[in-house]
Amino acid sequence: MEDVAGMIFSGPEFKKMDENMRMLTVDVFKAIPRPTVSTAAPLASAAAAARDGVDRISRLPVGILRNIVSRLPAKDAGRTTALAKRWRRVWHSVPLVLVDAHLLSDRSVVGRGQFREMGLESWYAGLFRILDAMGTLADNVSHVLAAHPGPFAFVYLAGNNMLYHLDKLELWLKLLAAKGVKELVFVNLASKFDDQLPIPAAELFNCTALTKLYIGTWCFPDTSTSDLPPTAAFPYLRELGLCNLLIKDKDLAFVLDRCPVLEKLMIARSRWPVCLRIHSRSLRSVQVCMAIVPEINVVRATRLERLFLWEAWGWGDRDLTNMSSKVKIGHAPKLRFLGFLVPGMHQLEIRNTAIMVNTKASPNTTVPSVQMLGVQVKLGTHFEARMLPSFLRCFPNIETLYVQSENDDFKFWGPKTGGTSKAINLKFWKDAGPIECIQRHIKKLVLREFRGRKSELDFLKYIAEHAQVLEEMVIVMTHGHLPSDNLGAKLRIFMASAKWANGCCKMMVFKSPFEQEGTAWCYLRGFDFSIEDPFDVSKCREDKCAAH
Repeated sequence: MEDVAGMIFSGPEFKKMDENMRMLTVDVFKAIPRPTVSTAAPLASAAAAARDGVDRISRLPVGILRNIVSRLPAKDAGRTTALAKRWRRVWHSVPLVLVDAHLLSDRSVVGRGQFREMGLESWYAGLFRILDAMGTLADNVSHVLAAHPGPFAFVYLAGNNMLYHLDKLELWLKLLAAKGVKELVFVNLASKFDDQLPIPAAELFNCTALTKLYIGTWCFPDTSTSDLPPTAAFPYLRELGLCNLLIKDKDLAFVLDRCPVLEKLMIARSRWPVCLRIHSRSLRSVQVCMAIVPEINVVRATRLERLFLWEAWGWGDRDLTNMSSKVKIGHAPKLRFLGFLVPGMHQLEIRNTAIMVNTKASPNTTVPSVQMLGVQVKLGTHFEARMLPSFLRCFPNIETLYVQSENDDFKFWGPKTGGTSKAINLKFWKDAGPIECIQRHIKKLVLREFRGRKSELDFLKYIAEHAQVLEEMVIVMTHGHLPSDNLGAKLRIFMASAKWANGCCKMMVFKSPFEQEGTAWCYLRGFDFSIEDPFDVSKCREDKCAAH
């Protein structure tokens, strides 16, 4: 698959950005979906022409020809009008797939003279003359959107700083709405953080045929003052991504309330604190990543299966300490995947009961449906470690537990004096009391970013000696270490002294798949319901991930 982001990053707009915006923009492109067509796809039939010179492809049924054209980038789809008489009107009847990055170059493969010789007055012949003459990507996009009769199956607009194309912003959205766009990715390549360009709300809500919408680097308008009709809604929208947006709580609530069949919601790189309230009969997966979210409140979500929090920070001091974020779980009977919870920052509340140190398990403090949990914790910091047993008691039926072990010297999110004044050792975990999920249900434990600290070793030993049905203990080394080095040897020697509750459990040690300290999150896995373990990102860098 081609790297569309790389094509845009090598373009003029990206090069004009300051360093902060480049970093944010790279994160946005990690979150948005990949285009459904590619200019790098292999031309399987190009090398083999029939010896008798008979054009058998053109004789195929029209339905198959339409299928072929629908899989091509806009330029290549238009060029099919020059193949033979039977192809001339095929592309007109095919929903358009447009990726603006594909218009950045390669404007002269088929010249104007060739079209003239064939006597073709197709849309693409005219468009190609325009593309040869025009200089800007935005102009080319305008002509494509205006010239194609629609409908638009997939439109990917991410190559322009719309601050310099305000005249085209409303025009594009009007054309997209009029021609029934189904899937839309619209990213503004703002060059500075302060370029808070509002996306026109009325025109956006007119795109009522949308089933998938991703918008990035915009200021979402005030829905209470925008010229929106009372009936404004996205009646068919099933997937929504809000990336690097300035959006207020009430406007986020307004949008979600107007999406009656929404199944997938992503909030990534929010540019201002925003509270998320989930009250939905349709949502199945929610991802909140690299965002400041003071509160996430799952009020009532009867179909919610997945709630992913990846670097979902709370609001705190300027030095990024004393962060606090509430995570409330009300009615979510199908919630199976949850994480990453941060005991040092997230204030967990279940059915209006705040979870505190030594909170006992009860029907009002447990979510029995959760089977896979992720936690991000400094195991050697007393302030955080003391909350972990209470968190685990809230989810008695966990079968897979992911522990992202953070460096105790990492100063973010916790109090300025989180400290390690009280020892976090094996006795600490034993004194915490029985934890049902560990004793009876956990089959797999994954500890990532293992540094060999005493607190990590004691935690692993506690799990080994108390998890009666544990089948796999997976330990991923922090970057720079290998399973075969001294740190790996230290781990094996220490764990050899453990009295394993399940003698058949396998302990596996792996090096980090990442090129620097830390790990990553895969948005694609988060939304792929066919994947059994969305937390496993070990193969994402190798392009072996089933979601890629």
